[in-house]
Amino acid sequence: MNNNTTALQPKLAALLAQDAYGLKTSSQRSIFMLNYKDKFDIRERDKLDSTGGTELYINGGEQLRGQTGALIFVKTSHVMGMCAFGIGEYAGQAFIILKGTASLFDALTDLNAGIKRSDTGGQVHQGFQDTFETFRPQLIKFQAELAKRTGVNTIHCIGHSLGGALATLTADWLSANCEITVKLYTFGSPRVGLTYFANNFTNSINPENIYRVYHKTDPVPMVPTWPFIHVPDKGTDYLLDSGMPPWEYHYMENYLNSVSANGEVSLDWPTLKAKRPPALMDKSIENWLKSDGPLSLSINTVQVLNSALLWVIQKIVNISGIMLVGATTTTFTILDRLAYMMHKAYDFSKDLGFWVMRLITRMARILGIVMTETTSFTVAFIRMIFIRIHNGVSELVRKASQATE
Repeated sequence: MNNNTTALQPKLAALLAQDAYGLKTSSQRSIFMLNYKDKFDIRERDKLDSTGGTELYINGGEQLRGQTGALIFVKTSHVMGMCAFGIGEYAGQAFIILKGTASLFDALTDLNAGIKRSDTGGQVHQGFQDTFETFRPQLIKFQAELAKRTGVNTIHCIGHSLGGALATLTADWLSANCEITVKLYTFGSPRVGLTYFANNFTNSINPENIYRVYHKTDPVPMVPTWPFIHVPDKGTDYLLDSGMPPWEYHYMENYLNSVSANGEVSLDWPTLKAKRPPALMDKSIENWLKSDGPLSLSINTVQVLNSALLWVIQKIVNISGIMLVGATTTTFTILDRLAYMMHKAYDFSKDLGFWVMRLITRMARILGIVMTETTSFTVAFIRMIFIRIHNGVSELVRKASQATE
């Protein structure tokens, strides 16, 4: 299979992710359909209400209406995206476009990092899975329409922010339920699931069919924290350099600029891949952990801390075999178990104890907490450090989510 022949150009994928925010009201949807009538199977019909006249509609498509929100009493129901069939140069292709974090309800969902079993069996973010389940009935209808059509060979799933997470779960579901190539395009997506989900998903749809685009300083792709991991779990992603303030680089406008030349001509995927900033080397991580220099909770610090956390965890697993197990319900349960893992590794050997101590010391320094020789590395102390770091990163994410209003 040639995975590149039917890949969307980066700019078109980014435009669709951006324009998904214009699906909330009937007037906005009319504008969307006018803009894409040469790409999607959009037709005219008599209005279904009593006002008379005609209206545009997506032939064979579905408006994906779902619920989001962390708490029952703040949930709201609204259009989450759309399904459509391509025409012209996009004939033989289907599109599922999902919107991102456009309101407080969605922001609450992004930070509700409980764990739930996905439709294909992996453990995923509970808030994302709950939201996905509310519009899954419309996906089933779209699948039935898909089965009636001959010649459709590719489904493109597209989303930004929360929409990227929902597009990931949608692509996972389609891959398990359709005999058609599925391609996933996400911009600034958070992590969706744990290792089994990420590995199974990547193998199922092929890493070359996953186009994960994210800015270096966008805080949203940094959450939820480990043990959640991104897809693809191997192969390539598309990391783009960016500046400050970090939440501005969660804007789809900035993603559009990054994937095109002067905001006009789309760059191609190989060009974007070549623009990837260099990754931190192991020696750089070691030096950062050993340093006693001042730190603050900035997006650059969070990036280095994330690399250092993964580096220390890998050391723990390789040397001691200690694993994070049984994380089942909420973010705080995961952080409890992460703290327990660190505490157990601290006591396991002198080498592991040194690196755990340096990691916690650097995290404490970020929070303005000065460690002394009498500081006791209890589970409660380590957990407190992780929770306060989590809360600080969550604030950066809240600011980023407001950028999509």
